[in-house]
Amino acid sequence: MHGSQAVFHLVGISRELRLEIEDNLPGETVVEEVNGSGPLFSKAGKSGINILFLSPGRWENMDQEIRDELERYNQHLVLVLDDDSPQLKHHYNVSASFLGYLRRPVTRNALKSIRDKAREVQELYDDLHLMAREIVLERELLTRKNAQLEFLNRILTKTSQTLDLAEILQATAGEFETLLGTTGLAAVFWNHSENGMLAEIYLPEIQSKKIRQDWITHLIEVAKRFEGQAPKNYNYIPMNSGKNGLHQRPTPTRQILLPLQNRQSTFGALVLVSEEVLRLGRDQTTIINSAARHLALSIRNSLKYKAVKFEADFDGLTCINNRQNFDKKIRKELKRHQRQGASLSLIMLDLDHFKALNDMYGHLTGDMVLKKIGEILVNTVRETDFPARYGGEEFVILLPETNEEQAWLLGQRIRQKIGQTVFQFKDKKFSITASLGVASIKPGPLTPKEALVEQADQALYLSKFNGRNMVCTSAEVCMEQMVSH
Repeated sequence: MHGSQAVFHLVGISRELRLEIEDNLPGETVVEEVNGSGPLFSKAGKSGINILFLSPGRWENMDQEIRDELERYNQHLVLVLDDDSPQLKHHYNVSASFLGYLRRPVTRNALKSIRDKAREVQELYDDLHLMAREIVLERELLTRKNAQLEFLNRILTKTSQTLDLAEILQATAGEFETLLGTTGLAAVFWNHSENGMLAEIYLPEIQSKKIRQDWITHLIEVAKRFEGQAPKNYNYIPMNSGKNGLHQRPTPTRQILLPLQNRQSTFGALVLVSEEVLRLGRDQTTIINSAARHLALSIRNSLKYKAVKFEADFDGLTCINNRQNFDKKIRKELKRHQRQGASLSLIMLDLDHFKALNDMYGHLTGDMVLKKIGEILVNTVRETDFPARYGGEEFVILLPETNEEQAWLLGQRIRQKIGQTVFQFKDKKFSITASLGVASIKPGPLTPKEALVEQADQALYLSKFNGRNMVCTSAEVCMEQMVSH
């Protein structure tokens, strides 16, 4: 601060006194006379040291608002006096922000003392302002660090409390939205098997087929970037919960790519999407990488749990529900339909002459047929329906809130699709038919799960007894029984 120029602004000072001040100016000081009624504090903020010299009359007649503004801007004030009154401060209601008084006769030393004191006060003000700025910056930094630590704590807690992959991804999307303002999340995971590299792609619901395919292609490229090869096959899994921020084509500048690693191996990646171009600070990058390391562990555990659950609930050959999973499902649906009073239907399907097919073409051909039947069922039924392999060449389809007539129509559609399918194994082409039995009940409080299965089984037996390749219902079984009696 030493060496900066001081400016003496004279306000309401007589010409005689002004000349006396000018004649005794110390070095690095200039005089400027202030006229008019504009705000005196407008000089604040100019380079150098600004000091206002005021006459007692000007100070006494000054509005309180202007006095407050002078104090707010830390303006250096000097009261210029012509007398030696010992009650000056009381008499003139002098503000605490005054540097002091200037009495006549004016001397160079007196002006130099005022100038030097103003410099010292200004240095103190500058130090205080600098400290205040540093405190504000420190507070902002601490607030930001606290927010990041809270984000890390929340994401660790939420993703550790569940093994459900959809819940983990939803929680991750929500926490990154809070931290960075991202608007969407996509994910790709991959693994290697005897059938080659397989990928699972998770996306929110995207109405545009073109944009959805662009995202699938983009995520396949992400997998290829890490593995050096594209997946041989992939499963697209829509995420029904959470906001959809992927309504535009993938744009690298608006994405954060988080690789997920297990030891030294990368098994997947998350793509976070923003509406704006993303520019991350070093501290943000550090906290995101920390989150990614934990997410990798949570997601890896979730994928393992999903694989174990799949093996427990799904048939290894056809990849549809197995007998044990069907038994659990039918118990739940019976209870639900008891409460609602709705019809619950079941289709039981058996492939005709399947043993002869195995004997003629071999068990590998039989396995290929069973896989294809599983695909036909999955592609024909509704999402709410529950297809399962019941055992051997037998399949069942549980149909919630469906009456017998509706179930019969679905059974006919399935029978026709199977009959129209041409199977090929190596150079062999052949077709196969199926017999189906349909049953429907409105379960009561004591209805056993076996009741629906037994009725459908009896209807299936009737289909086979009457020549196969047909759909019979439990109502027809009752009719047959009445006729036979």
